[in-house]
Amino acid sequence: MKLYSKENALKPIDAMSRSGRFVHSYILTGERGVGKKTFARYIAMQLLCDEHNACGVCRQCSRLLRGQHPDFIIAEKESGKVNFSVKDIRKIVSDSYISPNDCARKVYLIADCEGWQDACQDALLKITEDPPETAYFIFTSVNKNSFLPTLISRSMTIELHEADREGCMAALRDLEKYSEEDIGRAVSSFGGNIGRCIEFLEGSSELAKSAEAVKNAMDAIAARDEYALAVTLNGIASKREEMRCTLEMLTRSVRDAAVIRNGGGDVLGCTEAASRRLAERCSAGRILDMYDALFEASFLCTRNCNSQGTAAVLAGRLCR
Repeated sequence: MKLYSKENALKPIDAMSRSGRFVHSYILTGERGVGKKTFARYIAMQLLCDEHNACGVCRQCSRLLRGQHPDFIIAEKESGKVNFSVKDIRKIVSDSYISPNDCARKVYLIADCEGWQDACQDALLKITEDPPETAYFIFTSVNKNSFLPTLISRSMTIELHEADREGCMAALRDLEKYSEEDIGRAVSSFGGNIGRCIEFLEGSSELAKSAEAVKNAMDAIAARDEYALAVTLNGIASKREEMRCTLEMLTRSVRDAAVIRNGGGDVLGCTEAASRRLAERCSAGRILDMYDALFEASFLCTRNCNSQGTAAVLAGRLCR
């Protein structure tokens, strides 16, 4: 399994592999598209591999890569549910006490934990404090705020970042599906976020809509046009996941403005020109206030918030 620009995240996992001693619970954080589920599969390969080094070619690794390994269990949500229920989690806990099917270990991937209830995590506290010797758990979310401090304290937390642009382009080339022109267009829009670049290249209408909304929003923020910004944000507020995706991208663009304002040149977002205009027109402190407002709104979108209300309040905070 090839991982791109994940050298720092790999260090603790590879060190545990060399020692043969793994922690039983992992929390992987990072924005959508940075490869949290891919990295989770790498951890599972380290735990299940016949050679104990994620070789990628043994029977266990091959089955995992094909999505057919009986001891790599991806937790499922109740039909029609957006978040995990306590019932879903209790099912996982109960199953974890059953011996593995084919290996000495079994690994559970509990992905996309944004917005799950504290009661779900409470149901995991005992099993993560005193887990069965054979059971390992991997949780993923956009950020650590999705988890209770008690669950964080019992887990190894790894924050994943997007690849550098060269690594992202290499990943897209390795797929042998896209032209150089298309790859360049995707990376210029979404930086080193491999997952989002692939979504964009595969024709995701949602992602294209989010990218257009971010460009319109940045123009409105730079012009301090609260009405135009409110219209833009309200246009994506009907779907909470779409709004969260857009706010994450907008946060990156405002982050770019802060970097530019302070003399840096490492631009990650899809609106470099608008970020430069914002950096010229606003103080560093004001830009940081915008960043905080966007981060807070993005987090609220992982909870049971009123999206339209959140969009209206955010427009006022960003254009005041």
